[in-house]
Amino acid sequence: MFPFFLLFFMLASLITTGASLAGVDAAAFAPFKELSKFFIIMAMAAIGLNTDLIKLVRTGGRPILMGLCCWAAITAVSLGMQYALDLW
Repeated sequence: MFPFFLLFFMLASLITTGASLAGVDAAAFAPFKELSKFFIIMAMAAIGLNTDLIKLVRTGGRPILMGLCCWAAITAVSLGMQYALDLW
């Protein structure tokens, strides 16, 4: 099943970018920042709640190890980009 919430996140990003390029003040989007955080948390919770932990454990350690490796790589890239862009 396709995760349709991804389409909504991409649509929100396109709308924000388009409005920003059109000269709309960034303060107009301030209320939506908190709303977007809420929806990201709900999406991550939904993914976690749909995870069958028993099936994952029965599959073995390789998928868990792969997930940890992906998590570490994403974390490293994210922190590296924040450092490179002087955001951190």
